Amino acid sequence: MRAINHALTGTLIGLTIGEPLIAVPVAFVSHYVCDAIPHYGSSLTGDKELKSRLFRQLLYADAFLCVGFVAVLAVLRPTHWWLAAVCAFVAAAPDLASFNRYRRIISHKAWRPGKYFAFASGIQWFERPIGAVVEVAWFIGVIILLLPFLR
Repeated sequence: MRAINHALTGTLIGLTIGEPLIAVPVAFVSHYVCDAIPHYGSSLTGDKELKSRLFRQLLYADAFLCVGFVAVLAVLRPTHWWLAAVCAFVAAAPDLASFNRYRRIISHKAWRPGKYFAFASGIQWFERPIGAVVEVAWFIGVIILLLPFLR
């Protein structure tokens, strides 16, 4: 799932639970739950996807949207906004484990997948272009659920 959807899900968890000792682990687990839902994946295979212009554009868009949304939280300051920001980061953070793979592949260096990659890849059983429909629906649904907290 896109990082913005992970971050929005984490935000919703932080705002609704409001208790850090519960919200943070739930936000972390939400990453893998979201990844188990069918979602967008390029039609390109393997290294070709990571080297593609579209991948970079989506990566930059995700980063911009995530930072922008946390900025909105900081400006609006709903109850538990700081916890929501932390949960947004925690929910999206497992994807940072892929940075080394990305860095090595775009540098044309060898990369060997480890156990975590096998685990994370196994969860994401449906990553196809049509999954963008699910991503958009998830984004809209979570935004709708967040609106009452942001007023």
